[in-house]
Amino acid sequence: MGVHVAEKQQLPVADTGAGPDTRGYLDYLLTNRNFTAPAVAAAVASITPEISGRPLRVLDAGTGAGGALPELIALVRAAGGPGGTVVAVDVDERAVEVAGRQLGDLNLGAAPVDLRVADLRDVAAGAVTSGERFDLIWSSDVVWPTTFDNPAEVVQTLAGALVPGGTLALFTTNYYQSMLLPGHSRLERLIRTASELTWGLPGDGPTHYERLGAWLRAAGLADVAVRAFPLAGMASEPAARAFLEQIVWPEMRHAVASHGRAAGMSETDIVRAGELLDPEGPAWVGDDPHTYVVQPTLLWTGRTPVA
Repeated sequence: MGVHVAEKQQLPVADTGAGPDTRGYLDYLLTNRNFTAPAVAAAVASITPEISGRPLRVLDAGTGAGGALPELIALVRAAGGPGGTVVAVDVDERAVEVAGRQLGDLNLGAAPVDLRVADLRDVAAGAVTSGERFDLIWSSDVVWPTTFDNPAEVVQTLAGALVPGGTLALFTTNYYQSMLLPGHSRLERLIRTASELTWGLPGDGPTHYERLGAWLRAAGLADVAVRAFPLAGMASEPAARAFLEQIVWPEMRHAVASHGRAAGMSETDIVRAGELLDPEGPAWVGDDPHTYVVQPTLLWTGRTPVA
């Protein structure tokens, strides 16, 4: 999606409406965390580190609102032994504050977490320099072409910060393959294109946002695999409703206004999209009791070879 957790605040905001609308960042973090929580929990639970018999070192690279922290902490605790830790980093100080509150709200006790404001690339490089590499690196909706000019290079950096046999896990909510406007599929495809144009996303090529598996392989990782953890909910369900009403539909409306015509939308299409996405209008999609959302989240994993 055009609103990404770790470094979203670095993206340009255009007063003319031509660029992405990056306001409401903290609200996005919390709303997205609540909706995706089941998929994140299942994805982390599916990871089985090959390292055993010693404490785990885990990096949450771009922690955002800390959505994966409870599960990553549980993984470290299950490994047992003193010294296990989750290093959770984000470049945005506000995100780190939100993640810290998440830990406090969950009452996890003396959780083995080192929460920092930092660039994930610097943390990975520091792990190599210090020799304190990680057994698992988790990153969710962070390695992304509008966040990094060369995502494959970032994956290479993260892979280099793993111990032999360590796992790099790249989670994506797979926003642009979601069902967000069911019953209006042709219009939704056009709005998706408008959103991609608004965010300046590549249409294809080596930096396309669906190339995570290719980036893992290019980094020399083995056993590259992908698993799906689908989310689905009726718009009447609180988490799904908040996700649609506070994130999805406003983003769609902005995309139509910004790049609808460039995406090939006719004037009729633009009018119809406006009717569906206007909460004050009689055709607002939010008033349809059959509205729902499906998000096919994906987890890509790869392991560093063991000599």
